[in-house]
Formats: sequence, C-alpha cells, structure tokens
Amino acid sequence: MDINAPVSQTSTELCFIMNYFGSDKGDPEFVKRHSYTRLYYPLFVPVRDHPLRVFELGLGTNNPNFPSNMGADGKPGASLRGWKQFFPQAQIFGADIDTGILFQEDRIRTFYCDQGSPDAIRHLWDQEPLTEPFDIIIDDAYHVFDYNVVFFENSWHKLAHRGIYIVEDIMYYTLDAWREKIAQWQQQFPFFTFRLCVIPHPHNGDDNTVLIIQRTT
Repeated sequence: MDINAPVSQTSTELCFIMNYFGSDKGDPEFVKRHSYTRLYYPLFVPVRDHPLRVFELGLGTNNPNFPSNMGADGKPGASLRGWKQFFPQAQIFGADIDTGILFQEDRIRTFYCDQGSPDAIRHLWDQEPLTEPFDIIIDDAYHVFDYNVVFFENSWHKLAHRGIYIVEDIMYYTLDAWREKIAQWQQQFPFFTFRLCVIPHPHNGDDNTVLIIQRTT
C-alpha cells in the first residue's frame, strides 16, 4: 500500500460497493457527502486479495441519542459489509459505543468501545480476536479532534508493519490543529509517515478530508 496513492478522477468499483451497502464513504455520482472511495480504491487495490485484518471504529449508528449518528436512514455495519465485499480474503472487525448495533456474521465481528476512554480502548485491544496487529485501521466514529487523538494514541501499536491507519471526516476548521498534532507525532513516532489529504468533492468543502498514517517499521 502506497500512502501517496492518487485520488481517482473517475468512479471506482469501491464507490459502487460502498453505495450498494449504504455506506457514506462514496458513491459513483457524488450524491453522498464523501468521496473517500476514490482514494481508497487506488490505496487498497494492490492488497485486495491478501488475507488482511481490517478494523473500523464506528459502525454507523442510527440512534439519535448518540453523537455523530447517521440519522434514521443510516445503515449500521454498512462499511464493514462493504470491506467484506471488497476484500474477499480479509477478516473484518469493528467497534462502536452503541451496543444495540453490534453484530456478527461471516468474516465480521464487532465489539463495544468508548472512543474517548483510554481504559475502554485498552480493554478493546485486550480481547482475544483483537490481540494481533491490523493491516488497516479506520477511525470513522466520533468526528471530534480530541477523540481522534485519544484513539490513535492508544491504538497506534495495533498497526502492522506497512499498515495503514486512517482518520475520516476531518473538518476544515480543525486543519491547523491537525497540522500541529502531526508535527508533534512526527517527533514522537518517527516510525510513521503522515498524509493529510483534502479530497475534491463538488458539494462538500467541509469535511471530505482524511489523515492517512503508515507504519514503516
């Protein structure tokens, strides 16, 4: 996986897959709010058929009592099912603070986690199915800078060599804070490389940005 993979100028197979399952990560026609699939396809397609371990935080709760919920039309687990379709040899794992949407099915297992609690994050990683490193980790949970920082600083050790860690839905007004944090992390974690990527979208200039982190040793 190349952290500097280009953003596709055209729709990709992953756009169709995520759209089919109801994920907001992208669609073929820029109807949905994000277009991450135009970056993820060139980033992940070289390892598509590998026996990967993929973890995503945030299942897409539709419960309005939880922050960052997807609303009544949200489809919990949509992205996990999309990854399962895209990575046919992968084991897919997920976690969410809403225990009411946790589920298990073939090649997918999900767990409870409170992203803002270091203790809860440590407990998550101590569970037997999650003790081995991951090739891909995606933070698509509570889209708040401090929570993203807490989860990475308590999860970086779970990333495998050459693995990719992604923080999604970065708001434009937090970009300066993210640049400062990245500069700090570059000193603290010299075995990681960082790419803050603003992905073009004709209708969304607010939060179509991701941070991509790759472990080099």
